[in-house]
Amino acid sequence: MENAKKSIKGTRTEKNLVTAYLAESTAYSRYIFYAKQADKEGYYPVEQLFNETADNELHHAKVFFKFLEGGKVDVPMDVDAGVIGDTAANLATAISEEQNEGVTLYTNAAKVADEEGFPDIASHFRAIAEVEDKHKARFERFLKMVVGDTLWKRDHDVTWRCMVCGYEEVGKVPPQTCPGCDHPYQHYIAVGDFDL
Repeated sequence: MENAKKSIKGTRTEKNLVTAYLAESTAYSRYIFYAKQADKEGYYPVEQLFNETADNELHHAKVFFKFLEGGKVDVPMDVDAGVIGDTAANLATAISEEQNEGVTLYTNAAKVADEEGFPDIASHFRAIAEVEDKHKARFERFLKMVVGDTLWKRDHDVTWRCMVCGYEEVGKVPPQTCPGCDHPYQHYIAVGDFDL
């Protein structure tokens, strides 16, 4: 006879899962908005960063949602009622959100899940907290490049890749116009900028 799964109903873990689901859903839409702003400003690598991160957040929301058992759950939650700023401001907000709604929230939620006897949920909270920490580090890297005007300038040779056609060229700056597809340099990214 198979053991029955322990219910999360009425636990702090249930509230943490709902809070996490809402936080991830909010982060998803926020990053889509921020990607559109980066596009308007010609920061195509930052647009890609926000879109990729938004996709991650949507999947995180689904992970948390799948642990839920239905019904209504009352959760106290502060909501960022911020505005869409310029790309630098949006990156700064994203850094703060990844730390607070990701790393800190999920690390604490993992401890609660362990205390309440939900090791699988705790493991998922910890794993996603690690991802959120990497998101934060990438946002910090790109904020530094945007503010320091080094997104398309380096002090040593790097490989630049056109995000449209894939053409690559080595140098301190990307080509002004891509030889492969004629897009301007703003469509280039230094290979490795997304790596951590």
